[in-house]
Amino acid sequence: MLTPMLSPHRIKDLFGHPPPADPADDMMDMDMVRSAMDIIGKFTFWHRPEFYGLENIPRQGGALMVGNHGLMGADAPFVWHGVYEATGRVVRGLGDDTLFYTPLLKWALHRLGALHGTPENGLRFLRAGHLLNVYPGGAREAMKTPDNRYRLLWATARGFVRLAMRAEVPVVLHMCVGSDETYRSLTRMQWPGRVVGNPKYEMPLLLGLGVFPLPVKLRYYFSEPIPLPGDPDDPDVVEAHHAMLHARGEEMLSQGVERRRSVYFG
Repeated sequence: MLTPMLSPHRIKDLFGHPPPADPADDMMDMDMVRSAMDIIGKFTFWHRPEFYGLENIPRQGGALMVGNHGLMGADAPFVWHGVYEATGRVVRGLGDDTLFYTPLLKWALHRLGALHGTPENGLRFLRAGHLLNVYPGGAREAMKTPDNRYRLLWATARGFVRLAMRAEVPVVLHMCVGSDETYRSLTRMQWPGRVVGNPKYEMPLLLGLGVFPLPVKLRYYFSEPIPLPGDPDDPDVVEAHHAMLHARGEEMLSQGVERRRSVYFG
């Protein structure tokens, strides 16, 4: 059992609770979003991202995008850029609590369209017709060990299923192949988990090109929109949908890994 040196509740007390996000008073700055997309576009040469199934992204209306998180989340900007280039839609991301506690980072994330990852925020934006992205594996996947490469660490995650069901929107799975090889994991540091009081924040000691990720090729695979009918308060229905999405996601990853010939060249 971890004894937190600085618990999440204490961090909230120090920096303030992120305010609820409301589509009617959206803090996203499109000029800042376009500038960020231009910057991301200039770095696509590094990972040479390829996208399969972008036609499955709904061109209007709410939908929940659900993906696998690569090491340190280095893959995430490119999926946002790819969807924006193909559809003109800005993917709104639900982010981990810890990203929204420091004032400057919180300000920047809000201007770029990110949302504090609460069910209430997600539900409001999905019902307002936004395209929303979540990574159910969260920090567990972003800081995974080599033995969990291309495994979905969703065992304890049910909230994203209930969110899509309550909003009555489809799920679009997007799986990235290459994202688990952007760094080499040398060992695991336990002290960040002890500081926060949650083992999911234990961090791998990673080796890239200095702090930069290795130039592996990234391939993104998108499923067709998957409806999730039923009662979101029925645990059996939620469990069945979760099992189906988990199995489908791992199948997409497995097939993507089998298709490639090289980590660096695809």
